[in-house]
Amino acid sequence: MKLLIMAVQFKGGSLQGVVSIIRELVKFNENEYHIVLSKEVKEQLQGIVFPDNMHLYDLPYKVGNRTVNLFLNRGYFNRLERELKPDVVLCTSGPMYWKSKAPCLMGFNLPHHIYRESPYFDSIGTAAKTRWFLRRTFHRFYFRREGTAFFVQTDDVNERLREYLDRKEVFTVPNTFSVAYRNIEEFPNKLPERKEGEVRCLTISAYYPHKNLGIIKKVVDCLEAKGRKDIRFVVTLPQNYYDQLFPASYKDRIVNMGFVPSKEGPSLYKECDIMFLPTLLECFSASYAEAMIMQKPIITSDMGFAHCVCKDAAVYFNPVDANDIADKLVTLIDDKDLQDSLVKKGVEQLKQFGTSEDRAQGVLELCDSLIK
Repeated sequence: MKLLIMAVQFKGGSLQGVVSIIRELVKFNENEYHIVLSKEVKEQLQGIVFPDNMHLYDLPYKVGNRTVNLFLNRGYFNRLERELKPDVVLCTSGPMYWKSKAPCLMGFNLPHHIYRESPYFDSIGTAAKTRWFLRRTFHRFYFRREGTAFFVQTDDVNERLREYLDRKEVFTVPNTFSVAYRNIEEFPNKLPERKEGEVRCLTISAYYPHKNLGIIKKVVDCLEAKGRKDIRFVVTLPQNYYDQLFPASYKDRIVNMGFVPSKEGPSLYKECDIMFLPTLLECFSASYAEAMIMQKPIITSDMGFAHCVCKDAAVYFNPVDANDIADKLVTLIDDKDLQDSLVKKGVEQLKQFGTSEDRAQGVLELCDSLIK
């Protein structure tokens, strides 16, 4: 099977997802892979020795706006497809704004379009809501036009996407943690020296408004009012967003690590005690699976997507109520038995994800089914 793979992601979970799949495809040498890489994906693949059946191509236009970028590259995609004549095109995160002649398996990672009940939409103005309505309509047209079939990461998203697209060709391929969490490399400690009695809450995430990371400042205020100065938050944001979200007076309590490569994630988990995720919108967050394999208790938003992935392996809070978050966090920190119980349930819950190799194999099987 000859595949043309569009690895054009540039940040967040979709970037880590496509990197994980490419790393695993090395094991499936019966196929021929032609992979178009964004600069960001290419950087994440540094150090990998690719076999002869894997061919890499740089994305020609590297402008800042992903939509403009892809529109500019459509002529290049057409030429590449004509030259290669692939059996199937794989895009792990659509839309591409380009329609291939070969059947196309497309991933879906846009929770804004299917979780419209999220409190995120209560936090934005009328103009922003209108923009999201237009995007939802615009993207729906391109998804339906480009995708022969679609794959998602949970059954809940599967059901919602079928309704959004009015299509039945939607399949669930569970996501998981990357191979970096199975073959853990050791790196020097990144965090400042731990203070006596300090508890560290880790949030590995790129910046998006729906990640709701600004709530951490309010949570710190609530914890201060309760006399809890032993809790420190650790984030992984670009410095400009970190400075916008958190005034200087909070920077001892909210520590920024900047971008952390996937292979260094396990080391950062080892330095922390709890995985904290106040997100308002997700299709899937690998942070849940990462925390489970690293045996860290999870505290996260009381939202359907979180329950779908974590079940009873997490403590849930109202993500827009800083006082509720602070109360739930203190309860978790002060209850060692609860922490141990969550870790045990998380280890059990890991069985629903399989491995990153299983995920890659599932995607390849779907590609093969499109050809047949």
